[in-house]
Amino acid sequence: MNSKKANWAFLITIIGYIGLLLVMAKFLPSLAESLVFNNLICEIVVILPVLIFILVSKENILAFLGFHKMKFTSVLMTGLFTFLSMPLLTVLNLFSQIWVENEVASAMESMNIGQMPFVLLYLSVGIVAPVFEEIACRGAYYHSYHRSGRAFGAMIMSALIFALIHMNFNQASYAFGMGILAVLLLEVTGSLWSCILYHGLVNGSQIILLYGAFRVNPNVYSEQAGAITFDFLLYGMGVYLVLAAVTLPLAWAVLVWISINEGREGILSCFLLRRTFLQRAEKKDKLVSVPFVLALILCIGVMTGALFWIVQKIIQMIA
Repeated sequence: MNSKKANWAFLITIIGYIGLLLVMAKFLPSLAESLVFNNLICEIVVILPVLIFILVSKENILAFLGFHKMKFTSVLMTGLFTFLSMPLLTVLNLFSQIWVENEVASAMESMNIGQMPFVLLYLSVGIVAPVFEEIACRGAYYHSYHRSGRAFGAMIMSALIFALIHMNFNQASYAFGMGILAVLLLEVTGSLWSCILYHGLVNGSQIILLYGAFRVNPNVYSEQAGAITFDFLLYGMGVYLVLAAVTLPLAWAVLVWISINEGREGILSCFLLRRTFLQRAEKKDKLVSVPFVLALILCIGVMTGALFWIVQKIIQMIA
């Protein structure tokens, strides 16, 4: 599987997602309101096209995706890396809320997650989503783009796709940051398991906090939304920027330690610098092609609401 096939897989994923939204809104509105069911269907749409393309390309699935063993000490240090990266993700989340609302909190309040079984909710958001999304984004997309010879570009493209599949600007902002960090973990460990663990810890910690809050007060987000002013967001960003300035160098040190522990010493400098310059003169496959551009336009259309507005107008004209 190469970058061309990856872009086609992404376009098919987005078309499938949009079609699914329209079908569920029209024929299955009650199921669309179920967080667990809605999440499961969306994750299947994300992972199915890339798995089909991998099979068609006759790849060794586990080897291509990067399912390799990790040392237990590296697993523990991945947990520390996750903790140290949280201030940066919080900054990105707060920054996006200057323009848009907190999509996760808003959606979970509307679906009354405080009354859902916690185990089922955690399984959906904390396990299924990380496994499916990491297989697609860091497993299939990243390794496909990486074959073009552009390691840094592959990281950007896979992180961008990871951001776009969330289909809203709030989640996309910090998902892009998560995508960058997850690729760095993948490079230092050589294993997709590190990305799944990282993603699972981020999602899991957030679902525990949100579930606890909504369990106590089902309307906590709407009641507190008025207090989230521009000044409040700037203050919060300032605080977390200071924390990030402290934790990010430590997170980098953890990555270096993991790379040494996994026998991949020097992989970070090689990944970010040496490969880029040495391979610049080589002929490479294009990372961006027409299918990717079309998928990007569709994603922006969904995220801004413009696409569904156009569809609604067309339906009204036909009717």
